Amino acid sequence: MSQSFALVATGALMSVFLMMRSKNPVHSVFYLVLLFLHCSGLLVLLGLEYFVLLQLLVYVGALAILFLFVVMLLDIPSTEILAHQRGTYPVAGVLALCLILAGALALWQPLAESPILGAMPTSGSRAAQGFVMPTTNINAQNATALRQYSFWHHYREATSTVANLGIALYGVHADLLIIASLLLLVAMIGAVGLTLKRPVSVPNQDVFAQHYVDFQKVVVQIPGDK
Repeated sequence: MSQSFALVATGALMSVFLMMRSKNPVHSVFYLVLLFLHCSGLLVLLGLEYFVLLQLLVYVGALAILFLFVVMLLDIPSTEILAHQRGTYPVAGVLALCLILAGALALWQPLAESPILGAMPTSGSRAAQGFVMPTTNINAQNATALRQYSFWHHYREATSTVANLGIALYGVHADLLIIASLLLLVAMIGAVGLTLKRPVSVPNQDVFAQHYVDFQKVVVQIPGDK
């Protein structure tokens, strides 16, 4: 698995590099789709089947195709893209240097001695009480199952990925899901309100009606003109 993971991760990094270096925006979108496919491969190796389908349907099937159509409709010349890219080279260089340093430190320092992972509480400590979440037995028919508590990593091994996601979204974090849906509803209503045509007091023309007018009934010959 480690060799497959390294191979897919290398392909993802190459896709990112080609996407940033491509002068044609359409080719950049194609490399972006390739990057999403490599990310789906990484999720397959991690055993997250639900997120693989989510990645393919949402990012590859919707967002990437939307980006492709928008880029093809805008038809931005390459000279304009290169003119905007010159000003971002210093910022990109600083961010790339920070990323390289972070990767070097992560590879140099063992994970067990990491200050971030070393500060994580263990399952038997008092600090781990904040990481405990209430879970219920799916097959239980009584209300006493609601009082059962278990650690998330123990419960995750006994259920599937879709069941874990459903319990987390519609059980533990149901209030956050409702708030997010309300925000999306407000955004959708705002987008519809912005696209509505408002009546204006400006004379307009009906092009369709003008094209299908019989000119023999409209054009009148003035007497005396030949």
